[in-house]
Amino acid sequence: MNISKTASTQGLELYHAIWELVGVTFFDKSRLANWSSWEHKFDDLIDSEETALRCADEMLASLNDTYTERLIAPSTFVSPSSADESAAPDNSPAAAEKPADVMSALSPSKIGYLRISSFDREDIVELVEAAVAKIATCEGVILDLRGNSGGRMHQAMECCGFFLDQGLLATLKFRHEEGLKIRQYFLNEDQFFLTDEVHGASSNGIVTTLPTDLYKRRAATLFGKPLVILLNRRTASASEMMICALVQNGIAGQVHMVGSAATAGKGIGQADYEVGNGQVKLRVTRCHWFAPGGEWLGDCGQTERNGIDPETLVEGDTGPEALKVAADELRKMLTAHEASSAVASDATSNSVSDGPSAVPATAN
Repeated sequence: MNISKTASTQGLELYHAIWELVGVTFFDKSRLANWSSWEHKFDDLIDSEETALRCADEMLASLNDTYTERLIAPSTFVSPSSADESAAPDNSPAAAEKPADVMSALSPSKIGYLRISSFDREDIVELVEAAVAKIATCEGVILDLRGNSGGRMHQAMECCGFFLDQGLLATLKFRHEEGLKIRQYFLNEDQFFLTDEVHGASSNGIVTTLPTDLYKRRAATLFGKPLVILLNRRTASASEMMICALVQNGIAGQVHMVGSAATAGKGIGQADYEVGNGQVKLRVTRCHWFAPGGEWLGDCGQTERNGIDPETLVEGDTGPEALKVAADELRKMLTAHEASSAVASDATSNSVSDGPSAVPATAN
């Protein structure tokens, strides 16, 4: 009897911990309208941690959010502070054939190709930096984000520094115990940084500004070079954030998007949490993110989808087709860029040699 009581108590504590965590972190409060009704709904049924988890799964399903869930297999949980550290190396033939997460190549015609398959690695920025160095002398770039379903938002925003000199990159909104927390990512000439503001629910409009986190920015090696971005329906989340930042901060006429379909439209972000001394892992949708211009891409079609449409559509792309179109579009931009540069150079030359202010300026 005492054992049963102990098991029941542990189960109730575990279920309540899950209920409480989701209640304070899940972003869309409209889906939490009846959340209080779940707190004690299964009190008479929970007699162990196993039944508590089954009841918790039913509770989480009531949110109708594809991404908020209990992670069944421990291997699916990635801790930001320990990712890949304890994983044994996979020397199987299948692993050897797996494409690298980042790769780059420079063509004889000085077209650079950079592919980023995922942002879900702690060292992804360093990998991209090494790949960018290999194509640093290119005249234009093809950035391939097809099939990149996202990963770590911070790292994706940091990678924007290779392409941009400055600007607002993205805005994130989180639930906060005092109301709403708004985080913004920025680049300037010297730094990659983020700012946090807390808008309290009962603060009479008073905004609390938290200390700014400053980071050393990456060298803008590819800034000012014509850019074509490859995308498809499986391009999502952090990779969509990167596309929005590059397009909306890019030089007019020097950024173009090519793809087989609109992107996923995943303007939401998740975080992983441990509950019950770490034996249970949860993934919770805790934020919405917005493009520099304020656009929200939606929740991957659960209630709204606002994917990024390619400017040049390549139907039935299996890989080479869109890549060829991207190369053609890049050549067009390079030709136009060279022509405009020549016109500007001629105009400058004429103004120096023939302009009325040229003689006095050189005479002095």
